[in-house]
Amino acid sequence: MINLDNNQVGFILSLLAALATMIGWVIVAVRKNLSQYLVAASLLVAAAAMILLSAFELIPTANKVGLSSGSIILWLAIGVLVVLALRFLSDKLDMAGSKLEKSAILVAAALTLHNFPEGSVAISTAIVDFQSGLVAALAISLHNIPEGLAIAVTAVAAGMSSKKVFALVAAATVAEIAGAAVVLYESAALSEILVAKLLTLVAGIMFTVAITELIPHGLSSLKASRKKPKLD
Repeated sequence: MINLDNNQVGFILSLLAALATMIGWVIVAVRKNLSQYLVAASLLVAAAAMILLSAFELIPTANKVGLSSGSIILWLAIGVLVVLALRFLSDKLDMAGSKLEKSAILVAAALTLHNFPEGSVAISTAIVDFQSGLVAALAISLHNIPEGLAIAVTAVAAGMSSKKVFALVAAATVAEIAGAAVVLYESAALSEILVAKLLTLVAGIMFTVAITELIPHGLSSLKASRKKPKLD
């Protein structure tokens, strides 16, 4: 009989929670032809989820760990600047792809960065208390499904190939698994303050992506869906 300790069980829970991100991709892959209204709704829901997650989970967690208000504002500002810098560079370098495709990449990058520290949550909790770790893994799983959906819907709306859509969602999934692996093998590698700074940085990125990318494209898609003539 295999005897697993809490570290290993916690990693398995984290792995399963991370894989829930791929459910969002499966939903989009099965649906294939997405209406403008569904794209608009998905983008706006994803934007709301990112804003709420940042405001009520990432920033409070960073504050609870001990990051000062000044540091929180600083790392939020850095997150905003990261997105603005990426947008500026993409425009200057005339990156291939539509505006929405660039948005899809920014969304995927933001969620991938967010998933790395998130991957450590279930395993870290399970190491201390298995039942709490199980609850944390379930909560993260439910939270990851709309994340995967947000990445996939934005990428599909941008006209990306099915392989690119899969790759973007898979990258976010792998990032979360990597976060759990760091705790499993190198628990001392990430200090609480360092994780808090990363969480706040990601919150700034997610706020900016939601406000400057997802919401405008969501409203644009909603407007287009209303203009579309109805078939008798």
